[in-house]
Amino acid sequence: MQKQIGFAFLLALVTPALPLAAQVAAVEQPPAPPPPAMTAAAMLAACVATLPREPLVLTGTLTVRKQRGIVVSEHPYRLNVDWGASPQRVQCNLMGAQGTTQQCLTIIRRDGIPELELRSGPALEKQPVPALSARVLDTDMSWLDLTLDFLWWKDVRLEGEGSVLQQTCDILLARPPAPIPGCSGVRIWLQRENGFLMRAEQLDPDGAPLRRMSVRNVRQFKERWFISELDVVAEKSDFRTRLFVDNLLTP
Repeated sequence: MQKQIGFAFLLALVTPALPLAAQVAAVEQPPAPPPPAMTAAAMLAACVATLPREPLVLTGTLTVRKQRGIVVSEHPYRLNVDWGASPQRVQCNLMGAQGTTQQCLTIIRRDGIPELELRSGPALEKQPVPALSARVLDTDMSWLDLTLDFLWWKDVRLEGEGSVLQQTCDILLARPPAPIPGCSGVRIWLQRENGFLMRAEQLDPDGAPLRRMSVRNVRQFKERWFISELDVVAEKSDFRTRLFVDNLLTP
């Protein structure tokens, strides 16, 4: 206490306009409490807010490789997203070698509830609605990975923190609003600094990891930074699926 009063006295000599008592009070005042932490729901909402609001078209390739890098299959895709629309709309077209659509999944989200429609074949005939946990063709990527539907789930809680690509992340656990076959939830890594999605891990009915999607790289498309490579690895799989984004266009 004597040291603090002595320091305040010296401070008063340098800045005599302030009373000594006020400077003593300033020295003894405890630090302000930290601002309240965001809730898990607010963190997820902040992540959604980082998504582009204007319609975009992503084109690239889904590549399946063996763990040693040998390419097994490649699937060109065209992904139309309109996260700013009401209702939101995402359409994924998986292309054949000649550039024609072989399979098309459309997801429309009304009041947070997704409506799915799947068409396939030369005539793009309507097919039974797939589960979001179903695999996309012969890849380890699921429709849940491709559509990012878990970002709009409301049942979410904070689990802790971690790191992806040397970036500090908050880890959330989100539960689906309706049962999804084989999937009890998704563990989500959000970059703490700006809320970007860095990793998502689907969980089986027992809560064990089923498959993991991770950001591998980002790059600048004109004025916009966007994910350019995603890795998906399923448990007990001998393969690795990688999504490459070659172009990001505004229709």
